[in-house]
Amino acid sequence: MKHKSVDLLVVMTITIVAVALVFALPSSIVSGRILTLPLVLVLPGYALTCALFPKRAIGIPQCVVFSLALNLGIVILGGLALNWMPFGLHTRSWSVLLSGITLIASTVALLRRRGQYISASAWLGVDLGLNFRQGLLLGLAAIVVCGAGAISYQGAAQQPFQGFTQLWILPAGGASTKNTIRLGVSNMELTAMEYNLSVNMDGKVVMVWPSIYLKPNEKWEATLVLPQTTHTRTARVEALLYQTRATTKIYRHVVLWLDMGGKAP
Repeated sequence: MKHKSVDLLVVMTITIVAVALVFALPSSIVSGRILTLPLVLVLPGYALTCALFPKRAIGIPQCVVFSLALNLGIVILGGLALNWMPFGLHTRSWSVLLSGITLIASTVALLRRRGQYISASAWLGVDLGLNFRQGLLLGLAAIVVCGAGAISYQGAAQQPFQGFTQLWILPAGGASTKNTIRLGVSNMELTAMEYNLSVNMDGKVVMVWPSIYLKPNEKWEATLVLPQTTHTRTARVEALLYQTRATTKIYRHVVLWLDMGGKAP
C-alpha cells in the first residue's frame, strides 16, 4: 500500500510544507514563494485526479491533462469564492483553500486505493445509485454551472454605466406664443446634480436659473417668454447648462432658431 501511494504521500508532504512556508516566511522572500508554486499549479488537480481514478485506470498523458484541467477549474472557482468571502482573496486564504482541497482529495484517494468503496450515497445520505467518481463528476459539473452563472451575473452587474444629462429647448407652439419657449433638464446621472442654466437670445442673456437641483431620474421644466423683436424674423436662442461646481465649462448646449414673426432684414 505504501509503495502504491508514495505519490500521494509526497503530494501531502509538499502541501504541508508549502502552507508552512506561506505562514512562516514574509511575502518579500521570493524564494519561499517559488516553493509554493506546485500548490497553485498542479497539486490540487493531481490529488483530485487520483481520487477519481484510484486504480490508475488512465495513462500518464491523460493524468497530466486531467490534473491541469481540474487544477485550472479549482483556481478559477476558488478565486471567485474567496473574492466573495469576508476575509478576501490573499496569499494565506489561497494557501488554506488549495491545501485543504489537496489534503482532502489525497486522503480520499488513499482510502480508495486501499479498496474502501466510497459512494456518493454515503456522502449525501441518500441512495442515488452513484459511485464516488460519478458523484464527484456530477458535483464538479454543478459547481462549474453555478460558477459560470455567478460570473455572468457579477459581470452584468458590474457593467459600466455612464450617466448623462438631457437638455432641451422647444417652441411653445401657437400663433399667440411665437416668442415663448419651453426648456427642460433631465438628470440621468448616477448621483444628484446641481445645474446653472442660462438662456441667450442673439448673443444677449435673457434669463438665468442659478440653481437647479435634481436627484437621479428627476426632471425640471420651465416656460420662458422671450423679448419681442421687430428687426429680424428669426432669433437664435441658446440654452447653456453648467454644473454649479464648474460654472466656467459648458456641460450641455442646445440652439433653437425661433420664428419671431418680425420683418425680414
